[in-house]
Amino acid sequence: MKKYFFNDGISQQGPFTLEELKTKSITAETPVWYDGLPDWTTARQVEELKDIIVHTPPPFHAVVVPPVEEVKAATPVTTTTTQPVAVATTAMATAAPAKSAKKSTAWLSYVLALLVFGGVGYYVYLDMEKNKGNDSNVTATTQATDSTVNATDSKIQEPAVEQSAISTPGNTDTVGAEVTTTEPATATTTVATATTPPATVTTSKTTVPPAITKPDAATIKAQKAEAQKLALKKIEDDKKKLQAAQAAAALKEKEYRNNWPKYISFGKLDYKDNGSGIDAFNVPVYNGTNAMLDKVTVRIDYMKNDRKVIKSETIDIYNIPPGSGLNGKAPESKKGNNVKVFFTGITSRKLHFCFPVNNGNAADPYFCN
Repeated sequence: MKKYFFNDGISQQGPFTLEELKTKSITAETPVWYDGLPDWTTARQVEELKDIIVHTPPPFHAVVVPPVEEVKAATPVTTTTTQPVAVATTAMATAAPAKSAKKSTAWLSYVLALLVFGGVGYYVYLDMEKNKGNDSNVTATTQATDSTVNATDSKIQEPAVEQSAISTPGNTDTVGAEVTTTEPATATTTVATATTPPATVTTSKTTVPPAITKPDAATIKAQKAEAQKLALKKIEDDKKKLQAAQAAAALKEKEYRNNWPKYISFGKLDYKDNGSGIDAFNVPVYNGTNAMLDKVTVRIDYMKNDRKVIKSETIDIYNIPPGSGLNGKAPESKKGNNVKVFFTGITSRKLHFCFPVNNGNAADPYFCN
């Protein structure tokens, strides 16, 4: 199975199968290599990787919509709106400001209960409580880039509490209450968490990418000289081996020539005496050398009671293979009851052997070309 390596810009990762590589979020420009490539290439150049390349979208910019202020009537009671008082609201997503805001709300309720008369104050309070949640605007901006989440501070603004003048029957005086409230704001921040797939540990034989280096001219020249030197040495060694083999072969041939009776011999003679002579029979000759015997001449003497030769015949046997034997055919004889056989000639070009020729060399008398 083909295994892939890739480089994430920091270190080399791998090897991975094609299925494992799909989980690594490689891009078109990610350097990759697998066994069989001469060098690193990009993922876009490998056909089987085109379907798993992750195409990265451009950065996302959130559109911030400005809050829309909504004005609502508090109660059917006639109110006079004066200059609004700014309400300072601090949005803190912690536990401590939430407790402080609860205490502030309780104190405000106590003050309002003292200032507001009868049912009018009660209705105003209910209306304020009812619309308090609707008048809060929360702006939260969350950005998640490459598994790093930056949550910006959420700013919550509340519209100012108006100073109301409440007119009562029979009284032209205006009673106004100026109130500054600090309301807790709960900022809901959505955090995008980048989920990193678990690392897959694969135990396998690690294939190291090849390091391609080009030798310089001097190195190439030295390599060629070394190659020529080795070639000449091999030729010289082969020549010496051939000479040694030829010398050993010549020595072995001389051994065969000078001691040929040890290697060239007759087999068992199976002849029959029919009472009035001898029938034709086979004369087996065995060649115990490592070369072919081109011609072997055999003389057959037909005898009477092993004393007197009555008749002699000569036969030739050709091309006896090395380490093997052939039969010559001896003719029948109407006289005699016994036979004897003799080698009268042997020649072998391979062994440079000629018998019974004597070349006058006492150390190697049967040598011939």
